[in-house]
Amino acid sequence: MEVLNTVAKLLALAICLVERPKDGAKKKQEVKEMVYSFLKQFNIKLPMPQFVFDWMLDIAIDNIVKYFNQTIWKEKAA
Repeated sequence: MEVLNTVAKLLALAICLVERPKDGAKKKQEVKEMVYSFLKQFNIKLPMPQFVFDWMLDIAIDNIVKYFNQTIWKEKAA
């Protein structure tokens, strides 16, 4: 579980680093590449099959971005 906690924190950081208007699919791919690079660089083994992790990663990215859009990136009403 510690690996997944680390990945969650890394996802939040990576999402903030790539944030810019538009390019949703490209930004998502950049975030995933950052996560995979981090895991490889620190030789972190996933506690699940790769295809399950990929699926979870897609869902986690979407949920974190949705949360950020509703909170910290929320535009103030005019």
